[in-house]
Amino acid sequence: MTAMLKPPVQVARNLGWRQVLGAGQSGDGFWAHVRGQQLLLLNAAIPFNIGLLVINMAVLLALFGPAVPFAQLAPCLAGFAGLSLMWTVRAIRRGRAGVPGTASHGRFWRVTAEISSLGLCWAGLLFALLPVLPADRQAVLMIFSLIFMGAISNAAATMPVAVLAVVAAIASAMWAALPAGAPLEHPMVALGLASFALIKLRAALATTYQTMARLKSDADLKDQGEVVRLLLNEYESNGSDWLLELDAHGRLTHVTTRFADVARRPRGDLIGQPLLSLIDPTQGGAAAVALARALNDAQPFRDLVVPVPLGRDLRWWALSGTPKQDGKGNFTGFRGVGRDVTEVRRSQERIAQLARFDPLTGLANRSLFRETLEDVVDRAIASGRPAALLFVDLDRFKAVNDGFGHAAGDYLLRQVAQRLQGLVKGGATIARLGGDEFAILLPDGSGDRPDRLAARIVKDLARPFPLGDTGRAGAVVGASVGWARVPDDARTPESLLRCADLALYQVKGQGRGAACQYSAEMAEAAAHRRRLEGDLAAALDQDQLALMFQPVVDAADERITGFEALLRWHHPELGTIPPLDFIPIAEDTGLIVPIGHWVIDRALAWAARWPQHVRVAVNLSAVQMEDVDLPVHIAAALARHRVTADRLELEITESLFLAEKPVVQQLLAELTALGLNFALDDFGTGYSALGTLQNASFSRIKIDRSFVKRATALGDDASAIIQAIVRLAASLDMATTAEGTETRAAFELCRDLGCTQVQGFLFGRPMPPEQATALVADLAPA
Repeated sequence: MTAMLKPPVQVARNLGWRQVLGAGQSGDGFWAHVRGQQLLLLNAAIPFNIGLLVINMAVLLALFGPAVPFAQLAPCLAGFAGLSLMWTVRAIRRGRAGVPGTASHGRFWRVTAEISSLGLCWAGLLFALLPVLPADRQAVLMIFSLIFMGAISNAAATMPVAVLAVVAAIASAMWAALPAGAPLEHPMVALGLASFALIKLRAALATTYQTMARLKSDADLKDQGEVVRLLLNEYESNGSDWLLELDAHGRLTHVTTRFADVARRPRGDLIGQPLLSLIDPTQGGAAAVALARALNDAQPFRDLVVPVPLGRDLRWWALSGTPKQDGKGNFTGFRGVGRDVTEVRRSQERIAQLARFDPLTGLANRSLFRETLEDVVDRAIASGRPAALLFVDLDRFKAVNDGFGHAAGDYLLRQVAQRLQGLVKGGATIARLGGDEFAILLPDGSGDRPDRLAARIVKDLARPFPLGDTGRAGAVVGASVGWARVPDDARTPESLLRCADLALYQVKGQGRGAACQYSAEMAEAAAHRRRLEGDLAAALDQDQLALMFQPVVDAADERITGFEALLRWHHPELGTIPPLDFIPIAEDTGLIVPIGHWVIDRALAWAARWPQHVRVAVNLSAVQMEDVDLPVHIAAALARHRVTADRLELEITESLFLAEKPVVQQLLAELTALGLNFALDDFGTGYSALGTLQNASFSRIKIDRSFVKRATALGDDASAIIQAIVRLAASLDMATTAEGTETRAAFELCRDLGCTQVQGFLFGRPMPPEQATALVADLAPA
């Protein structure tokens, strides 16, 4: 029986017996509302119950009134009449004033007592009538009693205490009022009465539980709704997003203050406007098309970023929406949210700009260049219309960067970009590939257009560049241009890059400051160079390198004072390869360092066999002068071959000092400390400057062969240059060696101009070390 009276599980989790039976705490607002709803349901059933009560009373009086003295029925009838009259008056009053939404604890229990008194009045009737009625009339009265009990239980279904009182009073009276031995006094009748009473009580409890659960759920939803409204208000006031609602035709039906502020229009102007009318169709792209399709097909959409023009300002909105339906499932429009993502969009555009364009010059970067190159090549191959690629390399940018700083270098690069943009027209792409390297893609590379453009670039970039506030009027940098054409020279992006690079390499190898178109011979030369690179690595191990020695002669007595060591490569298949062909390769690959160590060691090994007054000169490249192990190696070689340091002369060129690298100055200091001699080679060519002579303790200046040749052929002007160099050297206590003395006339001219030593074919061509050793022995003083 206890299980029958337990509340449903989902309700019992939140409601207990005390709340169900007593309608909660007296001072609680929610339970006051629950009690008010319980009484509201009861009041709704009052008219029917009063009518039922009147009918029952009339039937009872007609059937059973004569059998019982009226005095016995009077109290019960008076109770029925009084309660009916009271409820009727109360219903009329509440009908005028309206039913209150809440009820106090005391009022709830007073009504409970009133309903319970109905059960007591009916029980009094049963005690008055059942003992005096025959069995058939007893059965009829009991049926009426069950009807009355059911009606009252249904009317007060949400007031279980009242139902319990009515059911208990009537059921008990029905059984207790039967006279002993009556036919209805049967156990089965008692069982039926008890079962009926429990069913009605269970129904009342279940109804009460369900009603209270529904009211509690409604209250929770109301609280949640209040929270949601507060959050939405906060969201609208402080959030960056806004809410929007559309009808089935895509027109705005609800415009929040935030939305109106973002749209920069009054709310009244926006209501009724199609959402699509706010969007710029010319810039909307795929997102605008997707939004129009979603609105037309009643499909949800999410984070569609569309452009919205607001005066001269173009904003970007991210829109999301979900279709909404009415109770019958009909589509009624959209409910969604919008967000201004203009700054995010601009940030993305800036990131994309940085990813595809050079931040210094604004030109395309290597990534965008590569994409464009593939597209240009594909279209040129497909159409048969040639395109061209030009590589532009600044000739003397490093000198500007090292001499005036990176700020000046950056300023110059921006000017180069501006000049290139002024020269290149017609849909071409200009890119900065890195450092001082630029590339130009010409979609139309037909005829002599690339050649003419390359020539204009060389000419325009040869003009001086101002260097801002560096204090220098202008820097002459110059440029070299190599170019190739597709499909004539190449048919893939990689091969086109290789061809243009080979053309640029050809220009730089020939002296820079010019333009050159790719040719097949360049590919052959490149293949030859690649072979030399591979073979040179094994040349040392396979004894393919050898030294030759050219005499240096005293101009006064024509005695040999020393030899210059000259490197030769005897390739087993290609024959003797001159230094001009393989030394640049050795420098580019770094092989010049171990080769240089070998040259110094071999030169000192042969010098050890010569007389003490005979020196040996060895050329050092700029790459070797960054080898921190060079002083240690030279010192070890001098000790190993027992050659004094003053017999070794290192020849270096002026270009070594242009970069002003600390490591070079440090190495010069360490080599000077060893007691070595230094000769400044090729003086008078390239970047000759008097300051160069102060960078090292030079003992000799070597006058380039070009001056000797011109002096022999032209006379006074060229001779004056040699004489000036000789005087400069003498003032600095330096000797001078004139290279290229191939004739007696050249020798006598150089001697007369004051040169202390000469070197050239007149006194000996480069010779094997054995021959040089024999020559020194023959000429050595006795």
